[in-house]
Amino acid sequence: MNPKYLGDSYDIVKHCLLRWLGALGPWTVHPMFTEAVSDQQAAAFSALLGVPLISTDVLAQGADRDAYFASARSCASHLFLDPDTGVRMKSTRGKKAPAYVFLEELVRIASRQQGVLTLVFDQSVQRGAEANGLTTKLIALARKGLHGFAYRSHACFLVVGPGRELVAVARNVLDRKAHLPKDRFVTRPAA
Repeated sequence: MNPKYLGDSYDIVKHCLLRWLGALGPWTVHPMFTEAVSDQQAAAFSALLGVPLISTDVLAQGADRDAYFASARSCASHLFLDPDTGVRMKSTRGKKAPAYVFLEELVRIASRQQGVLTLVFDQSVQRGAEANGLTTKLIALARKGLHGFAYRSHACFLVVGPGRELVAVARNVLDRKAHLPKDRFVTRPAA
């Protein structure tokens, strides 16, 4: 999350998703800040989303990513990860690395325990081919034992977890509460 975009339309979408999915229990957010934030900026983001933050640390290039995500891997509630760009299939050490959560990192975080979900904001998909990109990610996550679905729009997101039933409940909550168009949901093809 880049603090200079605080309150943009993507943040409104994030707020709505967390509010609707709040029916499943408490959520926290790991904002994956891309630059240092003041206490006031962090509090404003938390208030806008309506959920507490578990970290205000900045993910800098060359940082110890394993240590950076320790709070996410130990989070006992549902967790929203807010990378600046999204989920990257392969890890990289380049200057753009802080803008992503890597697929293997997401697997470790989302597998942390039964009974919790991980929501990830994901703009790391090719425009015009969002469904294909999201499907590829869902297939890779399924190969690692995670269940999930995605929503494709200008603000794409993934919902994943180790429990198939809870993922299905989350999808049903969005159907009932949000009335989002069903054709925008993406699931992995049946094996």
